[in-house]
Amino acid sequence: MERKSFLRTFAVAAAAGPLLIEACKKDSSSTQTETTTTTSTNGTTCTTSPTETEGPYPYVGGEITNPLNRADVTGGQTGVPLTVTFLVVNVNDNCNVVTGARVDIWHCNKDGYYSGYANQPGLLGSKSYVGETWLRGYLLTDASGIAKFTTIYPGWYGGRATHIHMEVFVNSVLKKVSQLTFSETISDAVHVSTLYAAHGVNPIRNASDSVFGDSATDLALETLALTGSVSAGYSGTFTIGVAL
Repeated sequence: MERKSFLRTFAVAAAAGPLLIEACKKDSSSTQTETTTTTSTNGTTCTTSPTETEGPYPYVGGEITNPLNRADVTGGQTGVPLTVTFLVVNVNDNCNVVTGARVDIWHCNKDGYYSGYANQPGLLGSKSYVGETWLRGYLLTDASGIAKFTTIYPGWYGGRATHIHMEVFVNSVLKKVSQLTFSETISDAVHVSTLYAAHGVNPIRNASDSVFGDSATDLALETLALTGSVSAGYSGTFTIGVAL
């Protein structure tokens, strides 16, 4: 599996102008990283989560400087409700949970725009959301290794499959940068629903996406299984395997 660069330089240029979708792609020139799968003494299996590029729209200044410690990251944005429960486990420690790990997430709104950035091209033309902080935040995992966020189902923007960005810090050290995606059956249903219908179905499929499409094995580990409906909202649990 490819190791990806974090692309923190894009945060510096955030307010100056539009950022290229190319920045969301994996860095094919990077070195390889090993995936570890562990079976615990009680039969639980855990695998190191794939590492992906951070992408061009992190918190300005980097996630470690993000002051937004909050479970509800909605920030007034409308969309189909989504609850994601992250479970952080240590693949080097019998799949035991990691307490006190910092989990950061961020994603676009229903129209495909990110908060905090200027001159973003998209469905509604070029938009600037400098100073806004919606659909961003972090939590520390509890005694059960869980960080549970309330948000909305992401929309999409040109060139990328529908996704959420995430990072994990342990003792203030970055241990994982990755992204998660969804079943296209669910994404398609959401994206033709009332609030998303103007944009419609995302033409980029997971398997052809520049980040998710290079490995079917990685894609399986990066797809969040959901329950629910468009009318009631969706929820799911996503396990992040880190090597500590």
